[in-house]
Amino acid sequence: MEIPIPRNELFINPAGDVRAKAATRERDARIALLKSLELFAPLTDPERTALAAELQPLPFVAGDVPTRQGETADSLYILARGQVGIFRNATEGDATARQRLATLNGPNYFGEMGLLTGQPRTATIVAESEVLCYRLDKAGFEAIIRARPDLAQSLSQTVAERQAANDATLASLSKEARARATGTRVNELVRRIQQFFGL
Repeated sequence: MEIPIPRNELFINPAGDVRAKAATRERDARIALLKSLELFAPLTDPERTALAAELQPLPFVAGDVPTRQGETADSLYILARGQVGIFRNATEGDATARQRLATLNGPNYFGEMGLLTGQPRTATIVAESEVLCYRLDKAGFEAIIRARPDLAQSLSQTVAERQAANDATLASLSKEARARATGTRVNELVRRIQQFFGL
């Protein structure tokens, strides 16, 4: 008489392990990218981890246009790698006469006003090399800012400083003029962020 003995069989799925490790590496790379950007400095580690899961990868090749001036916006682009040019139409409605405002190299970001306030795009972005961007939509950011409405103040400060620096570059403003412009913008941005997210 044979006594039945329970047997356990172990199946190893190396492909599943490889995929899991790749997903972990990708998540960690996204978190590190968020940590490297001043805009996301006020976020906690759990908030950055949650935000990393919301990022949508978007590769572009030279000549692609991720955003166009005047488009409706509710997202931000994180430039992980590559180079983009920032252009503004020289005259209203004339997309052929563009003025170069700046060049961004990764890691960086653009379109923050669209994400934070819903403001239409104020410039056209053109990929100038192979580019990897991540798009963060309002829906992906909303839970974090609703849980911590005080983020509106720190985000506004960072965005206002960046805008003042951009304006200074364009108009060669003094440091004092930039500080005045920043202070005025912070209050306006806080109000617009609170309105956009219903805080």
